[in-house]
Amino acid sequence: MALAHTPARALSLASRIPLPATPADVAEAVDRSTVALRSHVASVYKESGITEATHATRETLSTVTSVLFAISAFELYFLRPEILADRYAFTIPAVTFLGTSDYPVFVPDMFLLLTSSFWSPALLWAFTSTLLPSIVGYFVNMTTGSNQGRIPRRGGVPDAVVDPLTFSIVKAIISFVIYGQGVTFGGWFNEVSIARINSAVYGGYKGILTGAAISGIFSIYDAVLKK
Repeated sequence: MALAHTPARALSLASRIPLPATPADVAEAVDRSTVALRSHVASVYKESGITEATHATRETLSTVTSVLFAISAFELYFLRPEILADRYAFTIPAVTFLGTSDYPVFVPDMFLLLTSSFWSPALLWAFTSTLLPSIVGYFVNMTTGSNQGRIPRRGGVPDAVVDPLTFSIVKAIISFVIYGQGVTFGGWFNEVSIARINSAVYGGYKGILTGAAISGIFSIYDAVLKK
């Protein structure tokens, strides 16, 4: 049997529902909810470790060494297709309902690692961009000489194993001589390898000189900040 609802019964039910007394109470309730939500989000963000990871990443990247690695990686990105060319591997078939077409996949031809076509330019680039500058930067290290006779400060920054400024200067000089002028030093360096590297690296030898100039500026700036 259905119950008959009367205006009096409806008013009685409505009076039992708790409602804010004034608009100020509504605003206060909204503010409390907003503060609680903000506190919860901040707590979740703090516990996730994003802040610590961000600071650690910034600390790692804010060094001259990271700049040197980034410049070398940039050069290698353009050099790799020249000395380790891509080769067709397989095709990803088309997916009709996604509207995609066949997509051929290419991977580096690892068999080139067994040929001089890879090793000749690879070793030449490694010598001019890493090995020779590192050797000279180790022995001609101005960061070590500038601290001779000083009392080392507790917690101070240790001397660099390789002087980044010397590294950049030597890299710029040897790159200009070999890639810019085509000097083979009596046949020690292959002319074809020189031409391949010069054509593969972004901007040619001028791009390498630009990278060396950038790392040199960073090393000077870093040395000034540590004084």
